[in-house]
Amino acid sequence: MALCETEFREIYDRHMELIYRVCFTYLGSQADAEDAVQTTFLNLFRVCKEGKSIRNVQAWLITCAKNCCTSILRRSHRKEAPLADWYAHTDERDETRELLYQLPKPERLALYLHYYEGYTAKEIGAMLEKTETTVWSYLHKGRKKLKKLIEEDIA
Repeated sequence: MALCETEFREIYDRHMELIYRVCFTYLGSQADAEDAVQTTFLNLFRVCKEGKSIRNVQAWLITCAKNCCTSILRRSHRKEAPLADWYAHTDERDETRELLYQLPKPERLALYLHYYEGYTAKEIGAMLEKTETTVWSYLHKGRKKLKKLIEEDIA
C-alpha cells in the first residue's frame, strides 16, 4: 500500500497514542518511548514508500515498536527508567499499572496488551513473535506475580 501524506497522517493520528503506550510500557521512559514511536513511524513510512503491503497496520506497528524498544535497550546498555517516569506523563495514577511495571518485560507487555488494549493471546503472540502458548504462560505468570504485588501493597 503506497501511502500519500494524508493517509499516513490518518494512520499516525489513529495509532500514535497506542504505540506510545506500548513503547512506554516496554521502556518506562518518556524520552525513549518518544524516540521509539518516531522510529516506528519512520519505518512505516519507508515500508509504504517502497510499495510493500501491510495487511494489519496496527499489529505491524506494535511489532515494529517492540523491536525498536528492544534496540534502544540493547544499544544503550542501561537499566529501565525509575518508576516515577512510569506515571509522570499523566495526571492519573493507576496503581495497578504501577505494579504492572514491576513485572518482567514479557509478562508486563503481555498483560498490558491483553487487559489495557484488548488483544487476544493469539494476536499478542503474533506481535511479540511468540507462540500463543507462551503468551498464555506470560499472562498466567504475570497475573500470579501481580496478585502477589497487590496483596503486598494492601498489607
